[in-house]
This record gives sequence, C-alpha cells and structure tokens, in this order.
Amino acid sequence: MRRFRSTGTVVAGRRYGRAWRVLLWLLITLLTSAAHAAQPWSLFGAPPLEPQIATYRALPGESPPQDYHELPRWLAARQQRASVDMLGGEFWLVAPLEVPDDRTDWVVTFGNTYYQRASLRVLGDDGTRQRLDAGRGIDTNFMLRGTLPATLHAGHRYAVMIRVAAPFYTARPRIDVQTREAYRRRLTNESALMLGSLGVLGGLGIFILFVGLWTRVLSYTLYGCQSLILMAGWASFFGLPDDWLGAGTGALNFTLWFILVPVVHAPFTIRFLELARYAPRATRIGYGIAIASALAVPAALLWPSLAFLIATIAVTSVVVFSASVGIWALLSGIRQARFFVLAYVCVLVPGAIILPVNFGLMPSPVDNADLLTLMGNSGEAMLLAFALADHMKLVQAARERFRLGMLDAIARASTDPLTGLGNRLAFNMRIEEITRRTYAPSSMTEGAWQVAMIDLDGLKQINDSEGHERGDALLQAAARGLGRLPCQGQAYRLGGDEFAVISFGDELSLHRLTRALLKLDRQLHEYGFHGAGLSFGVCGSTIGQTLDGEDFAELVREADRMMYEQKSRRRTPSASDHQDPMETETGCEQ
Repeated sequence: MRRFRSTGTVVAGRRYGRAWRVLLWLLITLLTSAAHAAQPWSLFGAPPLEPQIATYRALPGESPPQDYHELPRWLAARQQRASVDMLGGEFWLVAPLEVPDDRTDWVVTFGNTYYQRASLRVLGDDGTRQRLDAGRGIDTNFMLRGTLPATLHAGHRYAVMIRVAAPFYTARPRIDVQTREAYRRRLTNESALMLGSLGVLGGLGIFILFVGLWTRVLSYTLYGCQSLILMAGWASFFGLPDDWLGAGTGALNFTLWFILVPVVHAPFTIRFLELARYAPRATRIGYGIAIASALAVPAALLWPSLAFLIATIAVTSVVVFSASVGIWALLSGIRQARFFVLAYVCVLVPGAIILPVNFGLMPSPVDNADLLTLMGNSGEAMLLAFALADHMKLVQAARERFRLGMLDAIARASTDPLTGLGNRLAFNMRIEEITRRTYAPSSMTEGAWQVAMIDLDGLKQINDSEGHERGDALLQAAARGLGRLPCQGQAYRLGGDEFAVISFGDELSLHRLTRALLKLDRQLHEYGFHGAGLSFGVCGSTIGQTLDGEDFAELVREADRMMYEQKSRRRTPSASDHQDPMETETGCEQ
C-alpha cells in the first residue's frame, strides 16, 4: 500500500509540473503578443485619436496657464516624468492636439485608470478655454465621468491639460479624442457590455448562492459569494455606486472587494476539485492564499497607496493557483475539471493583457482592458456555472448508482438464495410496513390481514435418506407452490423448514388460502416426496381493523399455535384424520 501511494504521488507531481509548464507557456505567448502591439487594439468601437501624453509632478497650489500661448513657458519650468507613479500622487498630464478634419463636435475623454479627482482643460491658439472637473461624487454632465465636450477646429493647435489626483493608479492614464457620434456609439457598446457582464455575475451569484444554501453544498455557496463579490468590485470600479446610485464609497474603494475574492475562491477550488483528497500540498497552498488575502484587507486600509498592488497580487495568485490545479486535475482524469479549466482560459487571456498594465510595465494594448477583464470574469462565471451543473449531474448519477446498489443489496439481503422467496428479514420488514400508522390499503374497510405459518414436514427424513440435494428440491417445490397461492399475498422462507404467508383479503380469501395450502400438501406427495407434507395455521384479523406491532405479533403467534396443533394431530393419527380435508380447515378471527 505504501509503495502504491508513493508511485501515485510521483505521477501526480509530474502532472502538476506539466500543468505549470502549459500555463507558463500560455501566459508568455499572450504577454509577447500584447507587448508587440503597435497601438491599442480597438475592440469596442472606432479607434479614437490618442495624443502623446507628457507627465509632470503637480505641486500644491500650482495653477495651470490661462491660455495656449502661456503653455510653452509653463512647461519649460517643469521636469517631465516617464509616467505617473502607480502608487498614487498628483500629476499634470499634457497632450498636444490637432483635429484631422472639418468636424467641430468632439469629445475629450480621460480614463483607462482609477482616480479620485481630475480637472480637464482644453486650451487652443484660437482662444479656446474649456474646463471640466470630474471625480468621485462630482456630477459633471450627461456623459460619463472624465468626459469633456469640446468645439475644435481644423487648422488650429490645441492642448489638453489634466490635473489628476489618486491614492493609486491602475494603469497609465490615456486621453482619447473622438467625434461626439463616435463617442456615443462607443459609449453604447461599452455600457451594454458592462451592464450585461455585471448582470451575469449578479444573476449567477444569487442563483448559485441560493442553490448552495438550499442543498447545503459549501462549494456552491462559496462560488455564489465569489460572483457577488466580483460584481460589487467591478461595479465600484466603474463608479456605479457614485454615478448611478449616488452612494459614495470613500475609503472603501473597489480594491477591497477584489482582495476578498481569493478568500472565497481558493476554498471553492479546493472543495470543487476535491484537492484535500487528491492533492494535499495544493490544498495547503490554496488555504494559505485565502488566509493571506484576508489578512491583507486591513493592510490595504492602512496603506491606501498599496491597496491596488495588494489586490493585483491577491487576484493573480488565486487565478494562477486555480488555473494550474485545474489543468493538473484535468490531466489527472478528474471529470469536473473540464469546464473549470475552460473557465480560466476566459480569465487568463485578459489577465495576461492587463497584468503588466496594472504594474505600469507597459501601456494598455487594448482600448478598454478593464472592460475586457470584466467580460472575462463574466465568461468565467458562466463556464464555472456549467462546471457546477456538470458536477451536480455527476453527484446525482453517483447517488443514483448508490441508491440502486443499496436496493440491490437490500434485495439480496432479504431474499432466500435457494427458493427465491423473501427471508425472515423481508418478513419482518413487511410487518413493519403494514403496522406503520401511515399505511392503509384503499380497500381496508372490505378486507383484513391474514397470516399463515407453515412447517415443511419430512424434510429431515428426506435429507437423511435421499440426500440434501433431494431435500433442496423439496424446499424449492414447496416454495414454487407457495409463490402461486391464489391470494393477494407474499410467501417467505423464515429458515430451515419454516415458511410464512402474509395476505390481505376478505373471509372468502381466508378459506381459499387454507384450501390452497391443503392442495399443496397433497401435491408434494404427487411429486414423489413421500413422507413430506405441510403443517400450517391460518389466522386473520377483523375486517377493517388497523393493526399495530403488538396486534400483528399476536396474529403471528395465533397462527403459529394453530400450526403446531395441526402438526400434533398429524403425528397422532385418530379418527379425525380420515375426515375430508375440506372439513379440517383452520382459521381464526381476532
């Protein structure tokens, strides 16, 4: 046994290493493709103009130039930086701008990152001076936060100046310039995809959480909580509590929701893939990620500038953990890993794109990496819901196999192997079923329960004189006769030469049962079993009587007593033995 476990551990370790190599190759391929993109891929609408941004540190109380002509002197007095500090701070973003055609209705959009406050200005050599303050809780205009409608003319030079403040930045800020019509189409596309994705997360979360609580399956409950946490985090990231519900979140920003994701997702992965059974080391790693994430929540509150970095590390850790153990489980033949692994492809693709962007290592290769990641999360949610449904199907099939196996085991345990009749266990189970208070035949008022206790006489003599094979044939012949009795009943072999019959019927059926037993007694002689016969007693309850356990036990005792009386008469021949058999019918009524 020890050698088998050791071999299994080596094989599992090799598969686990192969899973890591597959995952690493996938991530490297995606990162290389994203890094070599010449400009952001336009996924959600016509590509906007993206002027080059120069970044400068903003000083307290510092004012911007009042018109376009003051801008060169203002810039010369400052030192340019490569980009904003990802750990937060206050910066000036300056971008030169020239429109390519004669259209005048333009929209300047500042985004691609999280921020608290931003002041947008557009200065032009034609005297244009336009301004908009944007941020959390600031009601600006009919457009989304950070969007400034501007009138721009071809042939003139403009500059976009933005003063932005944030406790941290989620990516390098970007300035998009596009016509109002193009902006409207893009806004429609992005809003529909955002709300649809949030709806998927929320709907699946509520439904699966309800299923988990109803069925008391912890893995379903954990996954329902995870979907709802993701929905709350993304809704907070896109500003829905502020812009839609008017509820400011203050210090409790979206990062806290994402830090909580591994707290429920790592245990979900462990329970869903049964890692405690198949991969104890991976189980310890998963619980370590969950505990570390829970401890990171107060750290994010104490050091707000590190909150997004902590959230990124936490989410990345649990995604890499779940994806790698999912691939390992799939390679190990764990069936429920099929949809599970496919779900993490939906997360890894946008994750590989947005991860280096979050760390400030490269500009965003797509025009809205955050929305792409949200859509990946909603795709993951749907595929994990399929995985849960597949898991429920597997569990149901296992339960059905167990149920059929138990029924088969009960049938085997309650059947006499020689005669095929029910044994004493089946006899007792039938009595328990009858005497339950909830049990009552529909024709109870027209009938009564009847019991016949039977001894097969002559079995020992036939075993001794003709052999046990002949004795077994006698038992089988008696069982076949009892199984064909003309009554609504069931025959049982209680053991050795003892049999019983439980039936239900009226008084006439009681007489038919007695006659059938007398007939079977004669048939055993006709079959060549000389010296064999049946001693029996038949007793019936009062018509319409409902029996409890004690009543039925008394019925059995009375039938047993009558059987022994008949057996005694058979052993002591008298004048009564020459009577017609039909005149020796025995019966009782309680």
